[in-house]
Amino acid sequence: MSTSRYNESKLKSVEHLLGYFDQQVLASYRNEPHKYRIESDYFEGKLTVTNEYYRELQSTGKTHEAVSIRFGYRTLHDGNLAIVVWLPDLFEKSKTHASKWSAFSLRNPEWITDYDERFGNWILRCLEGNWDLDNGPLYYLGQTIKIINGLTAELVGIPLFKHEINETLSYPAAENTHRYQDSHKELYGYLIDGIDKHCISYLADKIDRSINIGDKKTIQSIVKLFPDLGTSGDFMCAMNLVSEQRRQVSHGVRSPAKPFPAFSQYTKDLYLCLNAIKELLAMLEHAFGVNGEEAYNRQKAKKRLPQIDRPPKAHYSIVQASHMKGKTIEKVEFGFRRTIEGVHESEALIIYFIDGSIMSLEAGSNVGNLVNDESGLCPENFHVDFIVHWVPEFPKGMIKP
Repeated sequence: MSTSRYNESKLKSVEHLLGYFDQQVLASYRNEPHKYRIESDYFEGKLTVTNEYYRELQSTGKTHEAVSIRFGYRTLHDGNLAIVVWLPDLFEKSKTHASKWSAFSLRNPEWITDYDERFGNWILRCLEGNWDLDNGPLYYLGQTIKIINGLTAELVGIPLFKHEINETLSYPAAENTHRYQDSHKELYGYLIDGIDKHCISYLADKIDRSINIGDKKTIQSIVKLFPDLGTSGDFMCAMNLVSEQRRQVSHGVRSPAKPFPAFSQYTKDLYLCLNAIKELLAMLEHAFGVNGEEAYNRQKAKKRLPQIDRPPKAHYSIVQASHMKGKTIEKVEFGFRRTIEGVHESEALIIYFIDGSIMSLEAGSNVGNLVNDESGLCPENFHVDFIVHWVPEFPKGMIKP
């Protein structure tokens, strides 16, 4: 976390533009996830409408009913958290929601006397524009899962986790045991139920490790693949914690809710889960000798490649590109093609192969069909570019499939 602190005098100068509200103000929005999207992490969040609901508001001419509110958290004297918002977001961008929020407004709240890091980070980022701050554990947990999925997709063609965590994963909505357990139930769906056992089997086959997964649970299966996870520092501790809290929700009748510092404890739990998933990533990298982040970046690059929709006609010039197969490139020239009168401008690419063959690539177009005396246009007014997407080589240590 950042050791920086916000400027007290700057805060006082904008204090009148900050509003403080009971966390329950978000409850009605959480009850309508088809309409509203709540993103949150350790110290900041945002309330907006879903894309589908916004289109519905557009079709009925009611976009003024949309909402867009940035919020943070500030710790009250009793340890509970209040929602802090930038009031212009409420009264200018979300004015039809102002009356709903006013019912939850806190009058003369008393804050903790110690430095409130969570609130301080929100001030630094949202009001002072300081982005040199650590994001919360939910962000890093999501990123680490994406890296693991990129790595396994490169290795065996499918991601290990069926679902990637996003910013809408709910922190506890109130300071009690029930809301704490509910958040863990949602987390369970990502971290435990969301593990793909087929991926585990394919990974085991790739390193010639004979394991019988059968009807074993997902965590038992992953420990079968990597036995050291069973005795590692955080992995089993985190998975057992999430499983136990989910069990409280899903089996039998729950014990009555009790007051509990749900938000802060859940934040600590997320850091534990982050360390656990990092341990899993380290096991994968070690077993396959591949850097996870490099594999993830390769996966992202591959997704940007164009999709071939249909083959060209046999007489099209692009068919000649197949002659490149198996050849070794000696050098590449690229730049803007020399101007030709009456022809659109274009970039050009010339590839020289060590066997003496050469292939050029320039962009064609049907711009000539658009040019006539009435339009006042000429081909030289047009410039056609190449769009190049580069996918890096296989990460070091990774065997080409």
